[in-house]
Amino acid sequence: MKPGHLTLKIIALLVMNDLLDSVAQVFMKTGLLKTGIHSIDLTTIAEFTVRSAASPYLWAGLAIYVISFFLWIVVLSRIELSIALPVSSVCYLLTPLFAVVFLHEQVSPVRWLGISLIIAGIYFVSESKRKSMEAS
Repeated sequence: MKPGHLTLKIIALLVMNDLLDSVAQVFMKTGLLKTGIHSIDLTTIAEFTVRSAASPYLWAGLAIYVISFFLWIVVLSRIELSIALPVSSVCYLLTPLFAVVFLHEQVSPVRWLGISLIIAGIYFVSESKRKSMEAS
């Protein structure tokens, strides 16, 4: 079966996938921060591994990733990868936004500019695919 066009249902799945991916990142980062180990080297790696494995935040993040993976599989079964991947790259915007809100990270204006350029690139890639599909 050949993958079809980008529909509202597929867009909703892609947005849900991006949201889940970004939430998973925040959960995993929170879990890793709560280990209390800020520098990993040969002397702290075992303790870091044990503390990370005991983190409910880390496990929640991994569980969310599993859900996200299955959503991604559904999306890929319905549309072309060359469409799905650029459209799903909205997580490049969501993840830093979530990091600012939930982890209180600082994102510089230069980094926001870079993120904006990525989003613009996503738009142009998506538009070029749409235009080529209309022409054929």
